Amino acid sequence: MGVMPRLAILPVTGLPLGKRWLSLGDRGQDVRQLQELLTRLGLYDGEGTGEYDLLTREAVKAFQRAYCLAADGVSGPDTCKLLTEAGIFNRVMPKTGAGESISSLAAKYGVGFQAFKDPETRRRLRRVATGQPLMLERRELIIGVASEVPAEEEAKQGATCGGLNLLRYVQPQEFTALVSNYAHPPSAWVLDLTVEPLSKRKRRILRRVRKQGHSELIWWLTTEHQRFPTSEEADAVIISVPVFVSDHYTHGVWLREIKKILTHYPCTRLLVHFDLRAQEKDASGAQRLLTAAEARIARLNRTGDLKRVGVHGWIFYQYRLKGEVRSILVPDRITIRGMLHQIDNLNLRGILLTGSDNWWEGWQKEGSQYFLATPRILVMKHGVLA
Repeated sequence: MGVMPRLAILPVTGLPLGKRWLSLGDRGQDVRQLQELLTRLGLYDGEGTGEYDLLTREAVKAFQRAYCLAADGVSGPDTCKLLTEAGIFNRVMPKTGAGESISSLAAKYGVGFQAFKDPETRRRLRRVATGQPLMLERRELIIGVASEVPAEEEAKQGATCGGLNLLRYVQPQEFTALVSNYAHPPSAWVLDLTVEPLSKRKRRILRRVRKQGHSELIWWLTTEHQRFPTSEEADAVIISVPVFVSDHYTHGVWLREIKKILTHYPCTRLLVHFDLRAQEKDASGAQRLLTAAEARIARLNRTGDLKRVGVHGWIFYQYRLKGEVRSILVPDRITIRGMLHQIDNLNLRGILLTGSDNWWEGWQKEGSQYFLATPRILVMKHGVLA
C-alpha cells in the first residue's frame, strides 16, 4: 500500500493573504501582508501590527473606492485578488519639498496641476504643504495610426519618451498564421475581436502560446461582448464604446456601459477606445463615420448653430445634403479632455484614440493634464478602425 501524504495544518494566523475573509478584529500574517501592501499604496500609515483594526479597515475602504469595488472595509476574494494585480502600483508618490507649490511640481513632473491627488481619497489637490504626501497616477495613452510610424518621428519620440512602445495589431484570421510562423509571438499585440470572436480551438492555442513565453496581449472588444478573458488569455481589454448621433448623447452614456463592465472586470486591466472622426446620421437613421474631407463639407453646409452636448461633450449640428437634413456628432479638444478626465476618475488602465491625423503631441499633452501619460503606438491597417 502507498503511504498516505501528510497534511500540513496551519493555524489561521499563519495563512497567506487571500485564503480567508478578513474583517475588523482579525489577526495574522495575512493581515500584516495586507497592511504592507496598503502602505506601499499610500493608504495606510500605521504599524504592521497584523491586527485588522479601525485604521486598517479605513485603508481597505480607501483602496476599494479607488479601484471600483464596493467599499465595505472587508477584505474578501475580490479585494484580495485585486491586491495581487501589478496594475495597482501605477502610483508615483512624491513628498512636497520646502518651497514647492502645485505649479512648480507640475513643471517638475511635466503634468498639469490637476494631476496631483491625495493618496487616500484621490481628490485633486489645489494647494500643498511642505512634507505632504502627493500622488500621481500612470495611465496608458495609446494612439492608433493607420500606417507605419515614420523613422524620423520614431527617432524624435524615442529621444523624449525612452523609445516608442509599439503594439502590433492582429485580426482573428491572422491569428493561426501568427502563432505558427513565429517561434515567439510579438512582444506586445492587440487582438481585434470586435467583429469575429475567438473559437474554442483558437482560445486553447492562445493559452498554450502564452504559457511558452510571456508576451503582452490585449483583447479588443465591444460593450456587447459577454465573455471577457482570464488572466491566462490576456493582460488587458480595450472596449470600443458606442457613440450615437444625437443631441442628447453625453459622457454619461458610455460611462454607464463601462461601469457595468467594472462590476466583473478589474479597472487595472481596462482601456476605453474612442474614434475621433465625425459621425453622420441620415434621414433613415443610418450612421457612418466621415472622412476628414466629408466632415469639412458638412461643416460648411451646416444649418443652425453648433451645440455642445453636456459638459465637455461632443459637438452636435445639422447640415443639408441634396435637400436632406443630416445630423453630425463630432468630438473636439474639449470633448477629449472630458474623456481623459473620466478615464482618470474611474482609475482605468488607459485610453485608445483613433481616427486623428494629429496623433501624437497634442493628445499626449492633453493626457498629462490629468495623469502621467505613458505613450504607446498601435500600428493599424488601412481600412480598419483607425
